[in-house]
Amino acid sequence: MCVSISSVKLPSAEMPYFSFGSGENALVMLPGVFTKNLMTLSEAVKLAFSEFTKDYTFYVFERQVPLSENCTIEQTAELTADALDALGVENACVYGVSTGGMIAQSLAAQRGDLVQKLALISTAPYIEQDAAKAMGEIGELFKNGETESAAKMFAKLVYSRDFYGKYEKAIIDAVCGATDQEMQRFIRLTGAILRFDGRSALEKIKCPSVVVGGAQDMIFSQQIIKDTARIIGCPVMIYDGYGHAVYDELPQVKKDVFAFFSE
Repeated sequence: MCVSISSVKLPSAEMPYFSFGSGENALVMLPGVFTKNLMTLSEAVKLAFSEFTKDYTFYVFERQVPLSENCTIEQTAELTADALDALGVENACVYGVSTGGMIAQSLAAQRGDLVQKLALISTAPYIEQDAAKAMGEIGELFKNGETESAAKMFAKLVYSRDFYGKYEKAIIDAVCGATDQEMQRFIRLTGAILRFDGRSALEKIKCPSVVVGGAQDMIFSQQIIKDTARIIGCPVMIYDGYGHAVYDELPQVKKDVFAFFSE
């Protein structure tokens, strides 16, 4: 099974994406922020979700190109909807992670016709004060060229202590290996997170949904994750012993989310 890498050309931007799988059901994946270009991770993503490819065709979207300095989550959601229209994708299961979960919220609120079911993973409609301060500091470190310090701070914020301790070198090397262009992209995407407040849009989400998070998430607290589920009126899955990157660290998360999609 091959990965197909392509893009949708829209009037104001281009939406890169890759796809894989052969299932009848459409699965739109909106990942979180990372310093590397998402296309370089396509094979790893396909491998991670290989057990679901018979039932689903995956569409994994990168952010728009060009990415303006003052880009917003809402703009990305609108462009993602336009790209799905162009591809003829509708009634999709949407798997939104972290910042991608913010985009997924906006997409479901703006264009409910495109979303059959929604999974919001390690995300919320806004970022709380302490986490916003930390993300702002990380952005400033990157701007000042202090890449390794920024990478360590970011990784410790995202990964659990045990996972970080085990894979520290690989994590830091991946972040520090980003090009200047990729680093600039990361800074702009971080700014979009800090500016986002989608609380008023949550009530517009009408599709069956689930909210997922780690009990020790240092970016989106357990309380804000529970509040997000309460406002939408949907179940919540909280995994004790895991932080923000529970979606990477715990394979059970994927199994539980896809069980929800298949209900």
